[in-house]
Amino acid sequence: MAVDAQSAAPPGGRAQQGGGPPKRRLRNYLLDPGFQLKYTGYVVIVTVLVAGTLGYLAYQQSHAQTEMLSIGWAMQGETEAFIEQQAAEYDRNLLTAIVGGVLVLTLALAIVGIFITHRVVGPAYKMKLLFQHVADGHLSLKGRLRKGDELQDVFLVYEKMIETLRERQREEIGLLESGIERARAAGASEDAVRELVALKERMQRALD
Repeated sequence: MAVDAQSAAPPGGRAQQGGGPPKRRLRNYLLDPGFQLKYTGYVVIVTVLVAGTLGYLAYQQSHAQTEMLSIGWAMQGETEAFIEQQAAEYDRNLLTAIVGGVLVLTLALAIVGIFITHRVVGPAYKMKLLFQHVADGHLSLKGRLRKGDELQDVFLVYEKMIETLRERQREEIGLLESGIERARAAGASEDAVRELVALKERMQRALD
C-alpha cells in the first residue's frame, strides 16, 4: 500500500524531495538559545576586546612606521601631497585589514561557539527527554546519545539506573503474582484480586 507523502512529512515541515536526509537548520543547533547564545556571547566579547586591543596597538605601531616612511619620502624630494596620500592609503588599508580580520574572527567564533555548545546542549536535551520518559512511568531505554556527543558518562549511569529499576520491577511483579495466587487460594474477594491484577499489569506495562 502506498504511503501518502504529505502524511509522511515530519510535523511542522514538508516531506523531503528525493528521499534524502532532512536538512539541519540553525534552530536545530539552538536547542537552548539562552545558554548557547550567552556562552557564545561571552567568548565573542572577550575575543573582540583582545583582538581590538592588539589591533589598536598594531595600528599605532604601523602609524609610527608610516611617519618614518613619510620622512624618508620627504628626504627623497617627494611632494607633500604625495606623502600625505601614500600615508593615508597605507593607514587606511591597514585599518581595513584589522577591522575585517576582527569581524571575520568574531563571526567564526560565534558559529563555532554555537556548534560546540550544541554538543553539550543536544545531549542534555536528550537526557531531559529520557528522564521525562521515566517520570511518565516507562522503565525502558528510549534512544541513545549519538557517537561523539558529550555526557556519555551521564548516559551510562542513566542506562545502569534503568536496568536496575527494571530488574527491581521484575522482582516486585514476581512477588505480586505470588501474592495474587495466595490471595485466590485464601478465598479473597474478586474485587481485591482484580485490583492486584490491575496493579501487576500497570507494572508490567512500565517494562514494555
